[in-house]
Amino acid sequence: MKEKQVKLYNLCNQLEKELLKHGYSQDSMYRYRQIFNELKGFAGDENYSSKICSDFLTEKFQITGRFVDKGQYSKKQMYYLRTMRTLADYYNFGTLFRRKEINELILWPESFRQPMEKYVSQLVVSGLSQRHIRKIELLVKDFILYLDTVSIYQFGYVKAEHVSGFISSLVGYAPLSVAGKVSLLRGLFKYLYLNEYISHPLAETLPKVFSFARTSLPTVWSTEEIEKILKAVDRGNPNGKRDYAMVLLIARLGLRIGDVRDLKLYDINWNTHQIEFTQNKTGEPLTLPLLQDVGWAIIDYLKNGRPVTDCPNVFVRHLAPFMPFSCNNTLYGMITRIISKSGIKTEKRSRVGMHSLRHSLASELMKNNVEINTISDILGHCNPEATLNYLRVNLPALRQCALNVEVSYNGNI
Repeated sequence: MKEKQVKLYNLCNQLEKELLKHGYSQDSMYRYRQIFNELKGFAGDENYSSKICSDFLTEKFQITGRFVDKGQYSKKQMYYLRTMRTLADYYNFGTLFRRKEINELILWPESFRQPMEKYVSQLVVSGLSQRHIRKIELLVKDFILYLDTVSIYQFGYVKAEHVSGFISSLVGYAPLSVAGKVSLLRGLFKYLYLNEYISHPLAETLPKVFSFARTSLPTVWSTEEIEKILKAVDRGNPNGKRDYAMVLLIARLGLRIGDVRDLKLYDINWNTHQIEFTQNKTGEPLTLPLLQDVGWAIIDYLKNGRPVTDCPNVFVRHLAPFMPFSCNNTLYGMITRIISKSGIKTEKRSRVGMHSLRHSLASELMKNNVEINTISDILGHCNPEATLNYLRVNLPALRQCALNVEVSYNGNI
């Protein structure tokens, strides 16, 4: 039996108040209210259920005969889909998840709460990074939302066909992404089975998703292209001052995206001209010199661009409330907009995100004959072998690593 019963019109009214509390614009509120009113008229006095929302969408999409992703109906349909997803989030988790700032603590539905809180606690104790744990939480959240659509409200009632159905719903994701999600689910189900939350070893029923990592070369920018990218940033406004400093930290110092995102005000030692922080990915401390152009860019942002906030992070979002970037935000939109403005052609380059700047720095250091161990220290790699991935974009350096095989011939091979 479903534990929580709430009238759909009450749920819509509660969510509307939550949207207002989060500062949604008048235009957004108009669209939400319009869809809420249509949904309340459709459902009448019924309790909320995913089936009612599904039936409502089916009726609305009959206008075009199907769901479309292009043309005059597509944008309107996306508003309906987004509203139903937001309603499902709010019903199941009691909070509003904004896709670009999902740092909030997830309040698991009552029937899932105990196993999930204990599982997350175990993940923390095991030393997993915040970003990795958040990735697991978001996947399980989506899995619980899927279970709601098939009327499953406890892990104990999950069967292999429900897991297969959820994995099938991941159509459209890259094979590598699907493989990663399946791996995360396998870890969850192993925990649930060992702790007797489920009676069947569901982890063993998960399909093997074959994917091949690192099959394409990482994108690397030349020194001239890096300068074009930096010059393309409009530093005449607060957003541009922030974006310039963030890009510069990666392009000049090779920081990981997560470390730039999580950089704290106290991590910068202005007296010694150093940045000292604990790496998000490895948990290891790293100290790097605060180069002049990087330092002045940060100062310009702190004095002339950063909004007034008690947040300890150097870089914050510029929409109230002024909070840190989500640990799920790779800043991909930021860098692709800048690259587009720079005029650099990207048609033959497969990966043009922030991480390409880190690859470019490593490649440039190799061209300047910097030792691999030194590059590894700069990039914060725990194992120098991890740095060898960057050799793939530097063929001259790769040739230097070729083995000189001596063959001695004494009459026998």
